[in-house]
Amino acid sequence: MPRRMLLYNALLHEAYGVPVHTAVVLLRPAAARAGLRGAVGYRMVPRRGRLDFRFELIRLWQRPAEELLAGGLGVVPLAALGKLPAGVRATAGLAGVVERLVDRVIREAAPDEAAGLLSAAFILIGLRVPRPVGTELFRGVRAMRESSTYQAILDEGREEGQVQGALREARKILLRQGRRKFGAAGPEVEATIEAIGDLDRLERMSERLLDVTTWPDLLASR
Repeated sequence: MPRRMLLYNALLHEAYGVPVHTAVVLLRPAAARAGLRGAVGYRMVPRRGRLDFRFELIRLWQRPAEELLAGGLGVVPLAALGKLPAGVRATAGLAGVVERLVDRVIREAAPDEAAGLLSAAFILIGLRVPRPVGTELFRGVRAMRESSTYQAILDEGREEGQVQGALREARKILLRQGRRKFGAAGPEVEATIEAIGDLDRLERMSERLLDVTTWPDLLASR
């Protein structure tokens, strides 16, 4: 990344002929890899020139959410990842941040722009808390209920839940029927079946139960 930042800086400087300030916004602590520095520097020949390029690293989780809420409108969604006041529990603090974030966006942004900003905030908060928690924090916001992005994410979650439920039921039936025909399934067999995430394959295995005589033969089904 540091070398890419050097490249972008040089290209922009060449294109526009003005000084360029480069900044990288890190959204969560996991992005702050060990050894990541905001600099690229080296010297090929001693005392005959050197390269020393530095850029700003903004660690968003160290910036107070209050500061982000008071920034430009385009920055407001980032408040969902900002630093909460000391001693405040995450869910309680985030509820307050979301309430103020939504209030400001709705008051100051045009309807189309507001929908985009709120959708961005909803997606960003997913980097901090599990999706069900983020969904609950935004659930009461009318603008979110009307957001196509928000609804698409909810639909995706419901669909994923239905698929996972179907997979669990298919595995359960396969194991039950297999035990009746082949006898007890060992730990390896159960682990193999539990690891299958292809519903079509599980259905094919159920159909093949009539034709095979052992667990290994059944597991060989594709």
